[in-house]
Amino acid sequence: MTELQKTVEKAAEIIKKHDYVRVVSHYDADGITSAGIICNALLRRGIQFHTTIVSKLEKSFIQGLNEELIIFCDMGTAQMDLIVEYLKEKDVIIIDHHAAPLSSLSTSSTELVSSPPPSFAHINPYLSKSEHKGEREIDAEVCAAGISYLVARCLSDGGKDNIDLAGLAVAGALGDKLEVDRGLNKIILDEAIKEGVISVKKGLKLGDGKIRDLILFSTDPYIPLVGKVEWVDAFLDKLSIEGDRNITDLEEEEERRLTTALLSLSDKSKAGAGISEDALVGTTYILNSEVVRNGLNFMRLVDACGRFGKAGIGIGLCLREEGMIEEATSLYIKFQSKLVSELNRIESAAGNEIKELPNIFYFYVQERGITGVLAGILAEYLYTKKPVIVLNKKAGAGAETKISARCNKKLLSVSEGEGDGIDLAKAMEKASKEVEGFGGGHPVASGASIPVGSEEEFITTLDRIIGEQKGNFISN
Repeated sequence: MTELQKTVEKAAEIIKKHDYVRVVSHYDADGITSAGIICNALLRRGIQFHTTIVSKLEKSFIQGLNEELIIFCDMGTAQMDLIVEYLKEKDVIIIDHHAAPLSSLSTSSTELVSSPPPSFAHINPYLSKSEHKGEREIDAEVCAAGISYLVARCLSDGGKDNIDLAGLAVAGALGDKLEVDRGLNKIILDEAIKEGVISVKKGLKLGDGKIRDLILFSTDPYIPLVGKVEWVDAFLDKLSIEGDRNITDLEEEEERRLTTALLSLSDKSKAGAGISEDALVGTTYILNSEVVRNGLNFMRLVDACGRFGKAGIGIGLCLREEGMIEEATSLYIKFQSKLVSELNRIESAAGNEIKELPNIFYFYVQERGITGVLAGILAEYLYTKKPVIVLNKKAGAGAETKISARCNKKLLSVSEGEGDGIDLAKAMEKASKEVEGFGGGHPVASGASIPVGSEEEFITTLDRIIGEQKGNFISN
């Protein structure tokens, strides 16, 4: 039995001892689906719970937790010192997949300096090593929802009772843009397909819905027609495809024509990078047990709920409340409208909004609540040669500037063999500390909060650190 499996089983045994649980999770798609899986598993065992969705774990919040069992999903590793300090007398389960901050690690780089008490179960693949050469057990990243699913499977008395929750694990992986067909994700997927919980098909990765709307709001994958109604209609008229038809109603030849035209359109995009065939065409995951069956649609709805502070609706979707679909859809449309508006503003500014330093692109966002998603789109499709840093400055006393950093995965492979290569989690943590802020996350996707007024120093520092990671720092 692997170290990860042992910790998962320990977590399940801890849960079984309680009749009430406090569940705390992150507000994005992975965090909400992770909490949704745990909530479903608790309901089925007759265990009562109170779920809270947050954007970050603050000291005051941790201090206020007084339940006998607290489960943290998609967070907690970075706050382990605070959790140990204030909750050491409690039973605590941390389900996380974020790398620990450098300051909390020993010289081994994977072990935490302070060990959690025996009443804790800390499940994190970054902290689990295989028996071979100290390598990590998992050869591909797994999201928090995937780990929550493993815990839920251990909580089921019937062996297969909770296998229907695999769709939520896949939605979480889609939300974090992880590869579903590798590592632990593939094990979960294969089992779910075998049991009929999930079906797969090949085709356009636009989601389900009317063709016109899908293209009009297609920010990921990015289509240059996004937000331009007249252009979309003209494009579809030229193809003799009715925009009000559902994309699932297209004949094979029609879908092939549409795909070819979209790829050709992207190649001509002023944005330069355009869209690759892999981004546009591939596997669609059908979640046969969920109220919204298309995996992309489900993930997008849940994510929008969290970003607008309506995470309860997202949890409701995970608990299969069909009455939540309409409001969740409305929130998603609102979110996409803000995103499209910002993308069009950037495009109309002819690139003047985006500032370039030797090792990064950066700019300030005007819309609220879309910082990370916008950074991801720009890094993946439009500004792919360097990490993209998006800053969201807020006014008011004691306000913080929120920062999201995204990096095209191809940059990581380019960096291989050149030192440690680009790691946005480490870079953001170091740069934010130098201006008395904090940050961290994943190598390709990370965030930070810094004091208002320190933005220029932060950006200069971050550019230097990323240059050092690449081994080719060039100062201005």
